[in-house]
Amino acid sequence: MRLHVPSDFVWIRSGRRLALVHEAATPCLKVLLLTVPHGCALGGVPLGGGRGGTYRITLDRGEVVVMRFYRRGGLLAHLVRDTYWDWPARPFVELATTAEARRRGVPVPEVLGARIDRLWNGSYRGALVTRHLEATETLWERLKRTPDAERRRVLSREAGHAVRALWEAGVYHPDLNLNNCIVREEDGGLQVFVVDFDRARVRQTALGEAPRQRVLRRLERSARKLDPEGKVVGAEELCALRKACGSSG
Repeated sequence: MRLHVPSDFVWIRSGRRLALVHEAATPCLKVLLLTVPHGCALGGVPLGGGRGGTYRITLDRGEVVVMRFYRRGGLLAHLVRDTYWDWPARPFVELATTAEARRRGVPVPEVLGARIDRLWNGSYRGALVTRHLEATETLWERLKRTPDAERRRVLSREAGHAVRALWEAGVYHPDLNLNNCIVREEDGGLQVFVVDFDRARVRQTALGEAPRQRVLRRLERSARKLDPEGKVVGAEELCALRKACGSSG
């Protein structure tokens, strides 16, 4: 795979640590990328969801960012927790994918930088930094605390619109679930953002029907895993999500 570095990002290095950072990044963000040990959040606030290792950090000048340290999932996580061998390195690929998705109009947080720590055996550990979205919660958290069924259907439709924006922009996100769709309410309206583009890929044209259905099945499996009895995400919520995605299947 070839890495397509966005034109407004630059490489910086310190010893065995290599980072890719937005050219307009503040000095304190560059310090964060180049000096913070792996897994150390500098007093940051842990954020829930996903595999852990994600923190909200307030920088010296008041800028608030989210730093996510890469951790494996699945069975492999029991053997290899946070080291990787693939190249180009995952954090740099995710940065490029997220930046391109945002450029194409997909509702995603602004990515600010990524870094890797090279290890003695040729592997690496990685981290990604994005701008923090204020007053947000995961789609799953929001659905759980929404007792009104009609309001849950509205949330599901908004999530479906965000997913459809991904597809129309040619972004394939195979790990989409209820915890990497982020909800923000602003001026009485709702906006859903998509995060965690670790395995996502950008294509030249809009996605075809087969990959769209794979993403939907993955999203629905996550709903059944989190809500086996369908008390929060039932048939009506899933139907509203599918219709907003443009899928009736």
